[in-house]
Amino acid sequence: MRAQSGTPFRERWAQKRWPDVPTRFLLSRQDRLFPAGFQRRVVRDRLGIAPDEMDGGHLVALSRPVELAERLAASAAQV
Repeated sequence: MRAQSGTPFRERWAQKRWPDVPTRFLLSRQDRLFPAGFQRRVVRDRLGIAPDEMDGGHLVALSRPVELAERLAASAAQV
């Protein structure tokens, strides 16, 4: 294992805007690390979209793996 790069936290993203690619965001409503209100605001302000939402905490892949897989598959099928 190696240390995580600090670059994303120190430097601004070089692009002027988000690329023109299909973009979705899945918000976990009970995430206590990144509260739902914070996530909604950041997604709206930075990506210009409304997030999809599901129940679950920060590690939704561990707490609700089946629902997460179903949502990801459905999202991928729409692309």
